[in-house]
Amino acid sequence: MSHFYSTFCINARHVFGLALCILGSIMQGLGQAPGTSNSIPIAWSIQEQPGRLILKERDQQIAIFHYQNDQCLRPFFSHARTVTGLAATRNFPPVSGVDPDDHANMHGGIWLAFGDINGEDFWRNKGRIEHKRFSKPPTASANGIAFTSDDALIDSKGTPIGTIEQSYNLSRIDLGYCLVWNAIIKAGSKPLILGDQEEMGLGVRVATNMTEKNGGQILSSDGKTTAKATWGKTAAWVDYSKTFDTNRVGVVLMPDPANFKPSWFHNRDYGLMVANSFGNKSFTQGEPSAIVIEANGTLQLKYAVYWYESSANEPRPIERIANAMAR
Repeated sequence: MSHFYSTFCINARHVFGLALCILGSIMQGLGQAPGTSNSIPIAWSIQEQPGRLILKERDQQIAIFHYQNDQCLRPFFSHARTVTGLAATRNFPPVSGVDPDDHANMHGGIWLAFGDINGEDFWRNKGRIEHKRFSKPPTASANGIAFTSDDALIDSKGTPIGTIEQSYNLSRIDLGYCLVWNAIIKAGSKPLILGDQEEMGLGVRVATNMTEKNGGQILSSDGKTTAKATWGKTAAWVDYSKTFDTNRVGVVLMPDPANFKPSWFHNRDYGLMVANSFGNKSFTQGEPSAIVIEANGTLQLKYAVYWYESSANEPRPIERIANAMAR
């Protein structure tokens, strides 16, 4: 073997080894191990903190999921952010001088709660929805973030009266994030009776600068606008949004058409939007609702919440949100 050939082989091995080291560093930085060239870098991630999960896409916070909180006694999502980091829900807790401080420990951002189950109030923190365990651990994949929580309904005396299995699936749709929230309420050895109130169901409190009082607009699936015109009306979906220059930032709330009955909407000009299937008397002045879950029986509720930032001229991807919920 010539001296030139030997020197060339040694240098080639050195360059190749250096290239492998550089490639390995790049792959590790992307969350991909060396030697796994067919795998896809994961853009989604979860940062665990006591009692809560920071949900991220490409290192940007999308929302915070609270499963244990001393102020708001139920699971909820706060600080929902758009793809560019703009706020879609009110600060939690409200920031003095920035946000109105009404319902400070009740309107966390996005939540599911009930003002009357067997006469107990799980909306105003009299009873609590207590996290017990993640039956499906929080997992980030190429498609988004998903997890399932097993929770107990604990009344104001500290007695368990039922359970809720709550599954969450967060994905990206166009320039927004879609959260599909699926809840299965199960009665214990005695029936559960879900009563008639405005404060029942899936609620959203939008960012303060998006409220109708601050120039935002509410639009329902049947074309109605304003909180007054949409309050107490059933709808396939409602969008609460505001146009800033040429961009629109908003939140769409869509109940699943497969829920046991359509939702009335409890919308307010200060930023509240609630999909409620339990308020016949509250919304129509008809007979009081009394939805009974028999002993050991279940009731399933499902919703999609989509927060987004887009051109003011772009249509909302309603069909794609419905498809995400159907999966």
